[in-house]
Order: sequence, then structure tokens, then C-alpha cells
Amino acid sequence: MTKFISKNQTVVAINDVNVRVGSPSTVAPALSFPKGTVFSTLGTVSDGDAVRGIARWYKCTDGNYLWSGNAKVINETGGKILCAPLPYLECTQKFGERPSVYKKYGSPKGHNGLDFRTWVNHDSTNSQQDVFSVLDGKVTESDFDETFKGNYIRIQHDLYESVYLHLSKCLVQKGAIVKSGEKIGISGNTGSVSEAPHLHFGLRPISYDKDNGYMGYADPALMFINEIKFV
Repeated sequence: MTKFISKNQTVVAINDVNVRVGSPSTVAPALSFPKGTVFSTLGTVSDGDAVRGIARWYKCTDGNYLWSGNAKVINETGGKILCAPLPYLECTQKFGERPSVYKKYGSPKGHNGLDFRTWVNHDSTNSQQDVFSVLDGKVTESDFDETFKGNYIRIQHDLYESVYLHLSKCLVQKGAIVKSGEKIGISGNTGSVSEAPHLHFGLRPISYDKDNGYMGYADPALMFINEIKFV
């Protein structure tokens, strides 16, 4: 009988991983995820298949299993850690979508962030929305990139760095120390790859794998405190 210990945790993949479908077994069908992917888990199984002598597996909320040797606990509450970068979160393009489009921009596996609608009070005629830092951190870049990003901001946090693209205005300078939820810019439609007003938000580990197919970025969708509406 499987030895399962119930304990809600949020874990992050420290290597590229194979999540096993339905069973903590190395021969079960696998779903591949890049280093930096975050998983919400329901608990641990202590007697799954042993890999390098370790038989402990995390049971994910979707019922699949992640070997513990490839993951690190972020917190033990099952909660989220990212503040919303906008007053409300409506995602118009998910992580990993449209690989044929993003291959030419250096992200062959698809979109390397989340695109959020920026309508002020849900009014499509006004898309200059306040943008906030998702965690405490230090601004490492606050600049204009005409080729791709437009006005953008990059912030370094303890475990991650976050990036906010296509802004109409940057309100913080390089070197600034910011708090979670602090206003850092105004959304817009700058940069040559922006197809309409929106905020592109990206998150990647400090020690990222630039060859993971997403330029080192990982899907942050499970990490937000606020619920995301996908449209």
C-alpha cells in the first residue's frame, strides 16, 4: 500500500523534469517540464520507485507525481507568493503558446511569459493601467528596447527575476529597491512585437537554464496570490 503523507506545499523544479502520469513510477507515462516550473502539491509518497536511492515523490494537485530529487520546496502552505502586477488579472496569452511565432524571437517552445489585458476598469478604450512589482526586489533594468520590449523593467528577487514589457512609462530607475505591490510603471503598447496594448509578464529563476526553450523563463501562473481569469 502506498505510503502517502498529506501536506500542501509549493515546489519548484530545480532541473528539467519528467512528471509521471498517475503513478510515482519511472516507467509511467511522462510529461516534460523545464527547470523553474512551479507545482502545487497535495503531499508526498515515501515508497515510490527509487531514483539514486531516493523513493520520495510529490503528488501534484492534478494527480501526477514529481520525483523529489528534482524539486525544491518554496513554501509549505500551498499558498501563492506573487502579488498581482495589475489591479486584476485577465490572461490573453498563456505560457508556451504559439511556438511557431516565438521561435524567431529565441523561444522555440513558445511564449515565455503571460500576457495580461490592461483595460482600466474594463474599458477597452483606456489601456494605461498601473503596473506593480510582484515581490520585494531590486530594479536591475529600466530602459527602452525598440526592437522587442519597448519600455520595460526587470527586477531581481531572492529566487527569481521578473520582467514587465511594453510599458508606456517606467516609474522606477535602475538600482531602486521596491516592495511587493509597489507601483513601478504604466502599461502600454511599446516595442515592435506588441500586437495590442497589454502587459507581458515573465519570471525566471536567478540561476536559469538559457537553453530550456523559453530563454530560461518558467510558467508563473500557479504562483499568483490573485486568481487569473483566462480569456
